[in-house]
Amino acid sequence: MNTVAPTRFGAGLARWASLGGILYVVLFVIGVILMFDGEPSSDASPAKVIAYYSKSSHRDKIAIGWIIAGLGIFFFLWFLSSLRRTVRRLEGDDGFLTGLTTIGGAIYATLAFAGIAVNMGIRTMSDDTYHHTVYPGLIHAADDAGYVLHATGGAGAAAMIIAATLAGMRAGAIPTWAGWLGVIAGILALGSIIFLPQAAIGLWILIVSGGMFIRGMRTGGTGAPAAPA
Repeated sequence: MNTVAPTRFGAGLARWASLGGILYVVLFVIGVILMFDGEPSSDASPAKVIAYYSKSSHRDKIAIGWIIAGLGIFFFLWFLSSLRRTVRRLEGDDGFLTGLTTIGGAIYATLAFAGIAVNMGIRTMSDDTYHHTVYPGLIHAADDAGYVLHATGGAGAAAMIIAATLAGMRAGAIPTWAGWLGVIAGILALGSIIFLPQAAIGLWILIVSGGMFIRGMRTGGTGAPAAPA
């Protein structure tokens, strides 16, 4: 009796944690929209950039977007833990794909955190500068650095996606066609410097997050969890 309750609690927690993937995608998209909506284009004149970032309301909007996007990444970590649990059960005793899934997802989350932090910190730094001075060149650098950091994390996302998908395919838990779609999504994630692969990462996370939760509801946490697709 002492071991049944903790096991059920762990299974229930992992089942609900799997929804973290959906929360991540939704919150991250909302946060990014708030951070970048309405900002001057990269080739805008310095005067236009200074006028935009000199307004405290615009800086506040960026900060709110950063908080929302960061909260989304927090929920991604819960999803990653649930995904790791799923892959571990599918893989059995080997552990190679489980480790790769975990490391890849952790790298993706770390660089996503760093990307939005660098971007927000530099773009709102006029709050603490002399006479609230805005530096257009640094604003442009912040946009580029934040985007490249997040895109570089695509390599980690690729490892996570491919490893989790291979575990599902090897265990026969997902159809072959779904497995190959997952592998393709992982390969695309390597090119995250382009926007489309980033959308593929988000779509994969949405599908897997929902799939793990639905499977967990059906099995009550007692059967084999849903395989990543």
